[in-house]
Amino acid sequence: MVSKMISLPLYKKEIKSQLPLFLIFSVLVLMYGMIVVTLFNPDPEAAGWLDSIIVMYPEMMDLIGFNIADFTNYQLFISGYLYGMLFLLFGLIYSILVTNRLIFRYLDKGSFVYLISTPNSRTKILFTQIKVLGTYLFGLSLLMYLVVTIPGLMAYGDYVDPIKLLYLNASYFILLLFLSSINVLFTTLFEGKKASILSIAVPVLFFFINMIANLDNGFKWFEFFTPFSLFNTDLIINLDELSFLFNGILLLLSGLMYFITFKLFNRRDLNI
Repeated sequence: MVSKMISLPLYKKEIKSQLPLFLIFSVLVLMYGMIVVTLFNPDPEAAGWLDSIIVMYPEMMDLIGFNIADFTNYQLFISGYLYGMLFLLFGLIYSILVTNRLIFRYLDKGSFVYLISTPNSRTKILFTQIKVLGTYLFGLSLLMYLVVTIPGLMAYGDYVDPIKLLYLNASYFILLLFLSSINVLFTTLFEGKKASILSIAVPVLFFFINMIANLDNGFKWFEFFTPFSLFNTDLIINLDELSFLFNGILLLLSGLMYFITFKLFNRRDLNI
């Protein structure tokens, strides 16, 4: 069924062409992930230096989402240190870059017209490109899961909960899907610089609003203006019911954004 919805030759071609960029980000994830995993220490006394940093720079720690309650909890440590800001930024940048290479570049140069001159419809071509994007976003999320789970199990066995980490990265993937839907919507809805600027500026603005909301110093209400607040690592790690609701909202919003994208894109005039 899926094979009828996508152009397999185009899918295979794009998977190969986007592989070098994925490998670059994979190296970054491996490097930073391994560094953070080695920083974990289940001994409460060994975490004193981290507590002192939080006491000295509470605003900075809040800003990057690293003000966690228990440094001896591996899941909380990993989610706060990596998914509080670093991996969010990696995923955001990666989604923007891949969307630009898969969709914006084709539309901006007029190459998309040549793709739909084949027996494939514009819907099928666009769906194929989005499928490639989703494949690599899934691959990035899976890699992050493996990086924080396998070394953690090897080094700290009893402190690592693979199920909670799996849910953390599944939630992360859902967030990336929503961010990608924003990138794709603006890329296909507008033309030229406007498309490029909006597809980058809107998700980046959401990211900075989330950082401000983390300060919790009269700015907590900012969280109502960014989808990043729906990715609450504390709720996710504790398997809180609210986290399932947030993930459901993100999935619904992603589906809505992609539905609007296809509807409007089918009405757009494409120039060579």
